[in-house]
Amino acid sequence: MASLKRNIKEGALKHIIELLIDFYNDKSSIEVVEVINLGKRFVNLMDYLLFNIMPSIINIITIIVYLLHFINGYIGFIIIAVIIL
Repeated sequence: MASLKRNIKEGALKHIIELLIDFYNDKSSIEVVEVINLGKRFVNLMDYLLFNIMPSIINIITIIVYLLHFINGYIGFIIIAVIIL
């Protein structure tokens, strides 16, 4: 996970460095900093979604499939309803 974040940050920095000078001439330094901060927030959001939310969703789906497939569907549905409520 740390290497993924580092790779994304390095890629973003490399992209910023490789931009043409015309890009910087048309923008104020505040606008460039705002774009960098927006990118940072996006990376943080993707990090949160990929490493916090997605594993939970995958676990819930796995539990639902297991309960409905290996246990009687009616009992599995009741257990799922109790867990959700």
